Amino acid sequence: MFMLTHTYFLQRVLGTADVKNIDPDVYVYNIIPDLLPINPQISSNRTHKIKRSPQIPDKYPRSAYVMFHLLVDDLSHYGYICSDYQDEFDSNSKGYCYVKGKPLIDTILNLHKIIRKEISYEEAAYQSHLIVEMIYDLVILEQINSFKTIDILVEAINFTVKNKMKEFVSTINWLYDVEKDEINEVMKNASIYITKERMESIMNMESRIHLYKGKFGLKSNEQLFYNDLKNLFQKALDLIDDDELFFRETVQTIKNYSGLPASI
Repeated sequence: MFMLTHTYFLQRVLGTADVKNIDPDVYVYNIIPDLLPINPQISSNRTHKIKRSPQIPDKYPRSAYVMFHLLVDDLSHYGYICSDYQDEFDSNSKGYCYVKGKPLIDTILNLHKIIRKEISYEEAAYQSHLIVEMIYDLVILEQINSFKTIDILVEAINFTVKNKMKEFVSTINWLYDVEKDEINEVMKNASIYITKERMESIMNMESRIHLYKGKFGLKSNEQLFYNDLKNLFQKALDLIDDDELFFRETVQTIKNYSGLPASI
């Protein structure tokens, strides 16, 4: 899932737990698996490839919020919580994003045929799950606006950079073995790159279509291609009709599994 979805999920959980006076840096820990790849030398595989341990050390309590992110991603990708990171790709995964994306696969294969670009069924399945992730936070946009999720995330990054970097760098260095200078540089870039204006500007269908085209090198001036591409994303949007159910089931599964703090 994308950063705003992760942030919104954590907002909901902390709100339900009625947590008082918690510093906003928890939201940055929660998205650090997606922030660290701002550094081109750090892949998302690396940031998600750590053991899912419910045992949070006393010295690094904020690592619980990183773990929350990874558990949510496990359920969206695999349909269960992994004891270790899964390297093997499974196009028949029972994860939420793959199940929801399955009806998109044939459309994706046909879309590539229009531009004479052949891809495998497995690649189309991978793309289908990513489109679901791209669309999910548009589906919950009303909730995101209501919870002021964008404001919370932007404020959290700025707060962490100004007030919490010593603890933050220490925790992330321990968790990922990333050099401290690299962590500082990522957060500096995040504070520049993740602004309210920019985040609001990408909360629409056109921006997600553009992201998809850029990521997979899809180029065509044919009107048929563009129409089918728009229809693909509209179909994905229509498929997600159980976002609240996914949220509730995800949170309950994590609570049943983990020894994370009671607030999570």
